[in-house]
Amino acid sequence: MKREIQQLLKTQSGIRLDIGCGENKMPGFVGIDYRPLNGVDIVHDVLRFPWPLPDESVTIAVASHLVEHLSPDVGDQRMKPLLDLLINKQILTNEEVDKYIGERDPGPRFMRFMDEVWRVMKVGGEFAMVFPYAGSPGFYQDPTHVNNINENTWEYFDPLSPRSQGQLYWIYKPKPWKIKASAYSKEGNMEVVLVKRKEDPSYNKIPQGIRT
Repeated sequence: MKREIQQLLKTQSGIRLDIGCGENKMPGFVGIDYRPLNGVDIVHDVLRFPWPLPDESVTIAVASHLVEHLSPDVGDQRMKPLLDLLINKQILTNEEVDKYIGERDPGPRFMRFMDEVWRVMKVGGEFAMVFPYAGSPGFYQDPTHVNNINENTWEYFDPLSPRSQGQLYWIYKPKPWKIKASAYSKEGNMEVVLVKRKEDPSYNKIPQGIRT
């Protein structure tokens, strides 16, 4: 599939990516999923970074009922020193770690996931998601749901949001997005569309009203 992706990038301005597509990939999209199911084009765990896609190769991305499964924590902090030890003892190579594990210390995984979507997206590209609203019956019914997300969550990713005026973005300073659309039912699902912003040094300035 890597060669096919490269060919698509040569003949098109970019690909449309269905993240965590399962067997229900959207027509005309390239599907990425950790399971080798029918319709999956790229078999890859989306929490293993980086993804096998070039920078700014995606024009549109979608994720249907995926992000609620992505843990917001930093994972097992013993992993990095263990991998360092195995490499130092020449039990593993750096190449093997890169291939099978990816980044040794990606940080908070959901935040890192959002940064990786940003990396592969073209500036101005759109990322559309649907997921159960935080605390809704649909969220709590599935034992694999671990990531509570509501309308305020996305304020941490938009440095120019008129609602928070960058005060939430400044806390973590992830890769910048624009909240284009947001609709939700507190008893049902939430739908969000983000647009990739170009990085700007001004986003890292301390917003008015924040005490340091």
